[in-house]
Amino acid sequence: MRSLRNRIRNYLNKHQTVIRDRLVFVSIFIVIAIPLTILFLHTYEQSTTLEEKTQDEDVNNAYNDMSTRLVADYVIENTRSYKDYGILKSIPVIGGSSTQFSGFFAFPDSSGPFCNFDGQVCRKGLVGHFQIFHNGDLLTPFYPDTNYSIGRSVWDNFSPDDKKLRKRTRDKIQHLLDTLGIKNKEPKSNLDTAGLRNVIDQFWENIPDSTDEASEEPHFKKIVTRIETTSEEEAQAYIAETAPVEFRQTFDIPEFNGGVDISDLEMKTTNDYIVFYRQIYIGQQPVVQGFVVEKIPYLKYMTHRERSIYNSYSSPYAIDIVLENTTLFTIGSHDHRYKLKLSKPFPAPYENVIFKMYIKETSRATGSTILTAGVILLLVIAICLITIYRFTQSKVALATKRQDFVSAITHELKTPLTAIKMYAEMLQSFGGLNEEKRQKYYTQIASEADRLSRLIQNVLNLSKLDGNRWNVQLRQERPKAVLDDFIATYSRNVEKQGFELTVSSDTDADNVSLLIDRDAIMQILMNLVDNSLKFSKNASYKMINIELAIKGTDMYLAVRDYGPGIPPAEMKKVFQEFYRVENEMTRQTSGTGIGLSMVKKLCTLCNMQIEVENAHPGLRTKIHFQSLSI
Repeated sequence: MRSLRNRIRNYLNKHQTVIRDRLVFVSIFIVIAIPLTILFLHTYEQSTTLEEKTQDEDVNNAYNDMSTRLVADYVIENTRSYKDYGILKSIPVIGGSSTQFSGFFAFPDSSGPFCNFDGQVCRKGLVGHFQIFHNGDLLTPFYPDTNYSIGRSVWDNFSPDDKKLRKRTRDKIQHLLDTLGIKNKEPKSNLDTAGLRNVIDQFWENIPDSTDEASEEPHFKKIVTRIETTSEEEAQAYIAETAPVEFRQTFDIPEFNGGVDISDLEMKTTNDYIVFYRQIYIGQQPVVQGFVVEKIPYLKYMTHRERSIYNSYSSPYAIDIVLENTTLFTIGSHDHRYKLKLSKPFPAPYENVIFKMYIKETSRATGSTILTAGVILLLVIAICLITIYRFTQSKVALATKRQDFVSAITHELKTPLTAIKMYAEMLQSFGGLNEEKRQKYYTQIASEADRLSRLIQNVLNLSKLDGNRWNVQLRQERPKAVLDDFIATYSRNVEKQGFELTVSSDTDADNVSLLIDRDAIMQILMNLVDNSLKFSKNASYKMINIELAIKGTDMYLAVRDYGPGIPPAEMKKVFQEFYRVENEMTRQTSGTGIGLSMVKKLCTLCNMQIEVENAHPGLRTKIHFQSLSI
């Protein structure tokens, strides 16, 4: 336990400055990150609220737009004059009236939008208009009954196929009316219709309206009746133009009060069709008027705007049109990722048609973008602070290394100078020294002077390399010749320090010539051998081996010693300027930490590569020349 505490204490003492700097940068990041995080979270909440509001507006707008188009279509038909349902239509002109074919005499094409004669409405899926005369006869403007004489000349010009198609359509309408039980009501009694209407209106005012959500009583739909003002002559003309032949002369209008009572259109549906119908009273006689549409084509046409908006792949919305728990069609598409945003029936008479709109749950793009931007910004700030921290630490480390270098160079300069001074003083003070001692002192002075010269030359060379002032002189020479010159010059220094210098060379490498810088090679070899001498002086096997070899197209020069090698964690750092594996305060070897840094720079400058590896024991440093295949 005490050992662990000591280790922690030593680590803290050793890295006190680093820990302090890291805490400072972490504090700066926290000070910046906290308000930014609060700001982004607040912005995210606001954007989420705004996005939800926008979604609600989009959903309500889609519902309101579709409702408006349906109601507008309904209102156009609901306010249509009773006279439009005949084959002919009376048109007031100066001095009287004129007749023309009704717009409903044209046979509608259900595959395309049908527009009536005055352009008030266009819709798809229209099957045809109809009316049920007071005697129960079905009258369709596009297919005159055989009892009609009006329009016979035009009718006779139709092709047999066209007549058959119109006949089938009329029969289809008759079948739908029978199936849905749509027929005339009983004629009105002779009661005063105005007074009766007031009584009925008072009765309906006491009945809960279908839109009263608070009421728990059964809801009843109030059928509103309006009066279309018309003259008795117009009503008689309408009867004459639309009634079967047997009724045209005998039909009168008892109790005619100057108008035609017309109720609101009601709606009934089958699997494939929608039937709109209304009850009218001409005097006391009932007549049913209405039209039939194909359910899905009609509703799709009324929602064409939404299909153009929400059918796109990128839309987060989808709409279901539902009738009696059956989905008629879907606008867009939705799956389990969508949630129901609104389910609401359309206004009367479409209250059985349900509008359902879905929204994709993952569609909150704005909020996600804000959070993503916030995270990215915090990451950028963190990266910037880390970069600044590392840059600062590298500058601090470089300053420390420079201080260590100054200390080391001072020590390295002081040692040979002190030795030179000591041997010179000994020669001066002891004039009676024998020749052997004199020569020994002279040799020591010369050796220390050489050491001092090499040290100064290394510093000067490093200065040239850092300032790009090294004059590279590439010449065609044999690396073996340069190696021989180095051995001849430097072997004596190696032997003086108690080491054996061995050289091995491949036969193939002896005569190979390359573009090399002789001075750079000599400087590289000198620094590598000096490093080996310094770091393996305590090795049990005092030998330095220089190898010149070729493997394939690779020719290299290797220097190996038998010292302790380099820890694997330090391998990539040894080429840094002023870097030393040992701590400056506790190191056991001399040197300035510029040797391998200068070797690396020389190799880069001369298009060579350097590689270090532990040889177990010792260290091998390889200098790879340019490939022989070049």
